[in-house]
Amino acid sequence: MSGPQPDIDAATAASPATPAPGTPRQGAAPQQGTAPQLPDAAHLRRNLLPGMHAPMRTFMVAVVVMVYLATLAAAAVMLVRLATAEWTAGVVSEATAQVLPRNDEAPEQLQARARKVADLLAGLPGVRGAWVLSEEENRALLRPWLGRTGLSLDLPLPALVAIKLQRDKPASAEALRRALQQAGMADVEVDAHGRWIRELSDLSRMALWLGMAVLALLLAALVVLVVHAARAALQANRSTLEVLHLIGAQDRFIARQVERHFLRAAFLAALGGALAALATLLLLALLGPSSGIGQSILNLLFLAGRDTVQAYVFWLLIVVMTTLVSLTTARVSAMRILGEMFRAG
Repeated sequence: MSGPQPDIDAATAASPATPAPGTPRQGAAPQQGTAPQLPDAAHLRRNLLPGMHAPMRTFMVAVVVMVYLATLAAAAVMLVRLATAEWTAGVVSEATAQVLPRNDEAPEQLQARARKVADLLAGLPGVRGAWVLSEEENRALLRPWLGRTGLSLDLPLPALVAIKLQRDKPASAEALRRALQQAGMADVEVDAHGRWIRELSDLSRMALWLGMAVLALLLAALVVLVVHAARAALQANRSTLEVLHLIGAQDRFIARQVERHFLRAAFLAALGGALAALATLLLLALLGPSSGIGQSILNLLFLAGRDTVQAYVFWLLIVVMTTLVSLTTARVSAMRILGEMFRAG
């Protein structure tokens, strides 16, 4: 009599399956013969010219300094133009009439004639008001030049009439003189500060041309810098370039790799230089006097309205121009240098 047979299906299901030869177990480390993972295309492009990194660091430091100085120069030009515009507006809206004393004329008579002049001028179109300065105010105007001891009480001084002109349509000095002549006051002199207006306009124009000259010099220096940086970078990668030429790489392909490096480096460096300059201006505004240059810088950075927008647009143009000049110069110089390296000989 035979005993009970074992359940073969149950025993097979309970026992672990035997792996096939050459099949790795689950959770086991991959064998040494497994192929490594290849880098992606972006990584290959970034490291196609490994010798570019050192020249690019030097190039970026130089660009940061250049854009920093260019941004400060542009800010200085804008501050001068804002100041001269404010001063010119103040000078244009004011004029002065001098009533000269006559022979043996008493001070009371001189003041009376001055009041008549003020009343006449105050009623003219384009004039907001006119008033006679007191004798003490006249002497206070002369005190910075003559001092206290040089101002004798017996010194005859002309009576001054301060004239406030309208800002939108101010009366001209010629119109004021004509009105005085028609009233029989031809001996009254009118000064509309035209000389000061011309000098302020010349100062603003000179500051503008000086700033443009500084920017032009910095751009010229940038072109020279890019040419030398491109040459140094290509010479550092000469062995790599020879291999690329052997496998059929064209000069245009290599130049595009150089362009990418200069595009990224120039943009980051220019942006960093501009931000550093703006931080410097803000620091000067916070540390400077509240009523002087500090307030002028704060107005330019935040409170000047249209002028503030124009300032930031101009600073952004400096960054864009630096990037484009670097990109274009790198492209042209790379093609030229590659031609010298592989076709000159």
